[in-house]
Amino acid sequence: MAQTVGGVSKRALARALGAAGAAFGLVSLVAPRAVATGYGVPVTPGGLQLQRLFGSRALVVSALALTARTDEEVDRGLVAVAAMNLLDSVTALATSRGAGRRTTVRAVASSLAYGAAALAVRFMKD
Repeated sequence: MAQTVGGVSKRALARALGAAGAAFGLVSLVAPRAVATGYGVPVTPGGLQLQRLFGSRALVVSALALTARTDEEVDRGLVAVAAMNLLDSVTALATSRGAGRRTTVRAVASSLAYGAAALAVRFMKD
């Protein structure tokens, strides 16, 4: 695997993924309606509450990447992001009945893309 991508190191890419996840988490907490609308999820009080829960989870997992001090911690955080997003994708597919095709496709595509990016960075050489 590459040591850098476009001249950017593994650790910097991991932090960028962490920052993106933290941004998503923060938006999900403070503007859950915008995120729900973007995914095509009906805006209901319960849906907004659930969106905020996803936001808090995203913030906590992102903190792993943003606070990692060793290569092992960076790798562990990236694997956690990939595993969480794989589980989200499987769950979205398994529970897609009634959720709507567009919502399911958006959820699965975004989770797989973010998880794949985390794995790609994870397997870069230090």
